[in-house]
Amino acid sequence: MRRLQVISAALNTHCHNDSITLIRPSSSSAKTSNMISSSPLRLWGAENFQYEESPHPSTSLRIPGLTHESFDRDWNPKMTSIMQTSSIARVYAFHTPLPPTSGNEKQTGKTRFFLDWPRLTQEFFTFVSSSEFVMSRALYKKSLKKWPLDMKFTLAHIGTCSIASTSEFFACPDGKTSTASELLWSNTNQFVTVDRATRKATRLPDWYLERYKGKGYMDRGLVVKPFERPAATYAHPSVVQWTDTDNYNHTNWASYVRWATDALHAAIFLQNSGTGASSTRSYSPYQAPNLVSAEESARSALHGITRDIVARGLRKLHISYLRECLQGERVETHVWQDRGGERELVYFSVVRDGEDVCQMKMWYFDALPEEEDDDYPV
Repeated sequence: MRRLQVISAALNTHCHNDSITLIRPSSSSAKTSNMISSSPLRLWGAENFQYEESPHPSTSLRIPGLTHESFDRDWNPKMTSIMQTSSIARVYAFHTPLPPTSGNEKQTGKTRFFLDWPRLTQEFFTFVSSSEFVMSRALYKKSLKKWPLDMKFTLAHIGTCSIASTSEFFACPDGKTSTASELLWSNTNQFVTVDRATRKATRLPDWYLERYKGKGYMDRGLVVKPFERPAATYAHPSVVQWTDTDNYNHTNWASYVRWATDALHAAIFLQNSGTGASSTRSYSPYQAPNLVSAEESARSALHGITRDIVARGLRKLHISYLRECLQGERVETHVWQDRGGERELVYFSVVRDGEDVCQMKMWYFDALPEEEDDDYPV
């Protein structure tokens, strides 16, 4: 845990990084500098790309939105799809040239990009240290169209060696079922600049700090504090597959959330299981060393979460990325709740060789009043 505290302090406050090696570049780092022109993303169909310098640097655009593959069996948008949509939209906004006239500066033949991202990521890697997603109840309205979507992407905070940005996604008004944009979800990410040679967190360049420091809408960066993993957890095994990785061969940011979701559903399944060894062997070959069986492990780890609560939809997600995972490595996703804590709050830790590589907290929606619950997925 001491190492987690050191990493959290270095990434979220000041750039004290002498003992910290970070080698997980983000998906919008240098390798994506030509993504728009060299991939099908140039045919994505995004439109209405605009830029504003004040009150805070921001871009806005309309994107195709979710697809029929974005929904789970409850017809709720999958968190992994929300994350991938957010990531692609962010990459598009970072690597699309700004309009000829942007803010107070007239262009003089020089192409500019939002937050000068291509230039920054040619000099440095960027490491996603933490992420927050906040979902609205509107996201789970089955009567509300989820395509296309309007996105607003805003600078949140500039630290010594970190950049926080927020993207918001809105349902587009269609003049029939809706006449105003409804916020569906927002995503705030904390990026850390990483020296290409040393693979350690490093100070942002002076030119970048002079241009952007103090222009974000947040007083501080995104801080996701580490937490202790208790002895009694349910642990679900996984092997990192090729489909879990990005173009750096690192586990992509959404795969951790998929593992967590599967672990939670497995724990609920086993908690409710009245059968013995057959379901355990088929569903969870892992036996927690401190508990007799997977069923007992699940029952000891969960204290209030149910299948019905999960089906209401995810309200908030916090993620802290601590170390990289590579293809072929074995991991265990631990899931638990605090005894006597919130029924809708679940903790997760992805562990490799005894070390936490990723920590997550998921808050699910509480129940709506009965009179408002007509089209709510329960």
